[in-house]
Amino acid sequence: MSVFRIVAATMLVIVAGCGSGLQPVRGTVTLQDGKPAAGSQVVFEGGPVGKSVTARGDVMSDGGYELGTYKPGDGIPPGMYKVQVNPPPMVNAEAAYVSPFNAKFSSFQTSGLEFEVKSGQKNEYAIKVTK
Repeated sequence: MSVFRIVAATMLVIVAGCGSGLQPVRGTVTLQDGKPAAGSQVVFEGGPVGKSVTARGDVMSDGGYELGTYKPGDGIPPGMYKVQVNPPPMVNAEAAYVSPFNAKFSSFQTSGLEFEVKSGQKNEYAIKVTK
């Protein structure tokens, strides 16, 4: 067998064994009154043991989000994650900014939000943020 064939066969095995392993994660973010937290951003941090991963998803007008690790909506590796929700960006620099929800949700340490992403399962996480 030629060296080229050995290298090609080895590369094929490596590529075939390196699936992305990313799992889709979707959900909704709603405010205390049940309205969507549109314009916010959901951030997951944590992941597989020994590896730190961060994924994000923008909250759409209907309150829905979809996580992406490398590109929007591509998913996240299985594992345990802490979750934070960042409020919508300030749109008027001259007006006082009032977040639509409590600032505690904007920190992994204080949000109290956690989610385990599981392989091969429907990963949906509905989040309700309060004042």
